[in-house]
Amino acid sequence: MVVPSLIPTRRFPDSVRIELQVAYARAWEALTQTHEEQAVGFVRRLRSRLSSEEALQRYVREVAVPIHMQETVRARALLALTPEERADQGPETEAWRVLRPDHLVEAIRRRARYVEDTTLAIRLAASAADEAVAATHVRMALEVARVLGPVLPLDEAIMHYIRSFELASVPAQLVFQRAMANLAETEIELPLETPVEAPVVVTPRRSASHVLGLRALG
Repeated sequence: MVVPSLIPTRRFPDSVRIELQVAYARAWEALTQTHEEQAVGFVRRLRSRLSSEEALQRYVREVAVPIHMQETVRARALLALTPEERADQGPETEAWRVLRPDHLVEAIRRRARYVEDTTLAIRLAASAADEAVAATHVRMALEVARVLGPVLPLDEAIMHYIRSFELASVPAQLVFQRAMANLAETEIELPLETPVEAPVVVTPRRSASHVLGLRALG
């Protein structure tokens, strides 16, 4: 992901270009705020398993925070945590040297289970953060699409946002589909159903000779 000042906007008219720069700046700030909130939640969810510092490092790797945003997110998250949370060193490690040989195997098994449970907890917390980040991307992609509406089709405008923020293939597909689904509900109006008219039955006209014949018979 590049910073907003490096996103190319020169090919658009001046009136659109300025609003587009503002939209990208708003998107950058919104994503930074989302990452900060999710990083704090990540640390608190894993407090019983990881120290605050280690949890922040894992968040940056697991949720793929853009490199230009990492230090800002880390600093904001540390400020949002309480002093007790910042100083938390995580659970105490088991003293291996004092274990008797007959207890060593069981200790290794407990450690293996603990590592597996911690890995699962990290994945769950990262998945929750990914969902929040994706929702922010969708919201900001729609804002950019509306700014580019006068000069680009909506689907191309969404792709411009995705390329500008260099989203990987999986999150890019997710953001595109959700943004298009949102547009389908808010922007596209389906035509009203045309009522079916009853068929018109045309009564065949009787010839003049036939009418005259009936009168003659009468």
